[in-house]
Amino acid sequence: MPGPVSAREQMELHLVLAFDVSASVNDVEFDIQRTGTARALRHPSVQAAIQQAKGGVAISIVQWSSISLQAMGLDWEVLQNAGDVEAFAGRVQAMERKLSGGGTMIHTGLEFAARQLDVAPGTARRHVIDLSGNGRSDDHDKMLETRDHLLRQGVVINALAIEEHNDRLTSYYRDFLIGGPGAFVITADEFEDFEGAMRRKLHREIMGPVFSRVQGGASARLARVSR
Repeated sequence: MPGPVSAREQMELHLVLAFDVSASVNDVEFDIQRTGTARALRHPSVQAAIQQAKGGVAISIVQWSSISLQAMGLDWEVLQNAGDVEAFAGRVQAMERKLSGGGTMIHTGLEFAARQLDVAPGTARRHVIDLSGNGRSDDHDKMLETRDHLLRQGVVINALAIEEHNDRLTSYYRDFLIGGPGAFVITADEFEDFEGAMRRKLHREIMGPVFSRVQGGASARLARVSR
């Protein structure tokens, strides 16, 4: 376990990973999310980004679907070195599915993730919700309202679109879900592409302003996963 974060030390990032566990996500697909995230955390590029992050990063995982169906997947963990990352990746790999079924109420996932940011350890320069899913919101207007509220609070919303239904989910997330400085969408063409997408996404989120400067600013961008 990492040591306590000094009250005077500000870490780089508070990051909530929000996993879609609605009825459209079966147990095999949930395992792909879980295993893909664990493997992405262990990738050398992500480990290096974490170790370079001033003060470290804190990550938690939530699971979401319908209005009354949200749950903590894993509580906050502060990651600063390879040992921290390996221990957390092991917890991710073993994480149970807490919910099953329900609709795709993206706004409830955002709201639940935001409540976790309120109790994150220490302080951080950036606050990010990273929502992954395979479908559009069942309540589009409420999603827009929740997104706009969080953006006013200074939260960045990124997305990982799993394009298994051919419904232009990447464009939907880009146009209506993501927001904040440097916000972006990563696409996985199928659930099987999730690991690579999450690796690229974590690396980009953790690098944050460094990546944005290299890429030329904080505008929202679209990146796709190469097979």
